[in-house]
Amino acid sequence: MWSWLQDLLSELFEAVQGFILVLLWLLWWIGGPGLTAIVWSEGDKRLAVGFLAAWSIVTVLYFTVSRLIRRARRA
Repeated sequence: MWSWLQDLLSELFEAVQGFILVLLWLLWWIGGPGLTAIVWSEGDKRLAVGFLAAWSIVTVLYFTVSRLIRRARRA
């Protein structure tokens, strides 16, 4: 009975963790350009372009670092 409950709770935890990761992923990919569009529509084009540039740099750095970590783990 106890092991069944532990298995159920661990599966529930993994599902919640996956949901949170998907939610963060969606917020990142929709939120960056979305916030840029909102700032742009308010008339502050310089801030909007700066925000989009910062978002792009962080995204590229993430992909670069994650790829380097994967290569290091395989080696």
